[in-house]
Amino acid sequence: MNKTDAEFDEIIDRNQFSTLKFDRSMLQNLFGSEHLWPSWVADMDFRAAPAIIDALEGRLQHGVFGYENTTDELPQAVKNWYQSRYHWDFSAQDIIFTPRTLNSITVLIELFSAQGDGIIIQPPVFYDFKLIVKATDRRLIKNALTLQDGRYQMDFDDLEKKAALKDNRILILCNPHNPVGRAWTREELIRVGDICARHDVLIIADEIHGDISFDNQYVPMASVSEQAAAITASCISTVKAFNLAGLANSMIVIADEQKRQRCADWYNRMEINKNNVFTNAAVKAAYLHGAAWLDRVTRYLQQNIELVRDTLQQRISPIKLIEPDASYLLWLDFRELNMNPKQLSDFLVREAKMAANPGHWFGREGAGFARINIACPRSVLVEALQNLEQAVKRRM
Repeated sequence: MNKTDAEFDEIIDRNQFSTLKFDRSMLQNLFGSEHLWPSWVADMDFRAAPAIIDALEGRLQHGVFGYENTTDELPQAVKNWYQSRYHWDFSAQDIIFTPRTLNSITVLIELFSAQGDGIIIQPPVFYDFKLIVKATDRRLIKNALTLQDGRYQMDFDDLEKKAALKDNRILILCNPHNPVGRAWTREELIRVGDICARHDVLIIADEIHGDISFDNQYVPMASVSEQAAAITASCISTVKAFNLAGLANSMIVIADEQKRQRCADWYNRMEINKNNVFTNAAVKAAYLHGAAWLDRVTRYLQQNIELVRDTLQQRISPIKLIEPDASYLLWLDFRELNMNPKQLSDFLVREAKMAANPGHWFGREGAGFARINIACPRSVLVEALQNLEQAVKRRM
């Protein structure tokens, strides 16, 4: 057992504290059983990086948790991280700190579109995008992805048509894409930027899964050109890569001064302009001292993906893995089992013992698929795959 395995193989009782993913009443209410592998929430079952834990312990031991002044150290750490890892050069002053990414997306939609305007999404895509569009009284406009030879692609001709309609004001770009795992290439992003710039469409880029990308495939939308940066509001965070969702931290990076000031003014006016002292300590530690841990956890996740790939190919061949470029969320193709959405949902729960996300949650384009989360100890994943294998064998 190497150090990486030892670090992430430990099974931690997450129900020691209230937790969404493992909560027994939540599993019972949502899936009909509490005796399932919890694979439906996008967080990791690993302890945070030691540097982050040390920073939180140090802040706790100080014992005084009064108002904290905003310094340049944190935004500068964010800027340096993205410049050094992804060659995305922006100013520390371009960053607006926010509580959560979904809050950021909601605020951006409210500020830069009007009720009744169209918001373009690219299904199958994270289901909360649809909920936000509906909650803000905007129209949902679908620019569906296409699956070609086992790899999802954007339909650029359709995107051009949708962007050209004057009341379609915003594109929500998921990069890397949740749930299909695509990290869009520089060429693809340039094309998206060209289309949206031509038709005055704002790009809200949800890029919170970008730090867990394989072979450095993540390219920030705003990094591909000055034109793209001028029309993009980039939502970034440590919540996914460093497993800090419970600390409620997020950022919006906006290069365009007018758009950024309008957004910052809203957060100031609503008095939503301060993160708590523990969030600040954790985020700063992640960006200053978390790189080595991130590299280790990424390697571990890649090994988990290899396990899933090999198991499906060798023992559960009717189920296909959509190869991911990024993220610990895997998109599995169950269509060879010939089940409708309800049948697949029932199969996952009753036979495979999985609390996974059925594909139709991400739009009708996801019917026949399911999303699982492999950010767990390998022994847990092995058992889950064994249950899936037995469930499929009983069907064949």
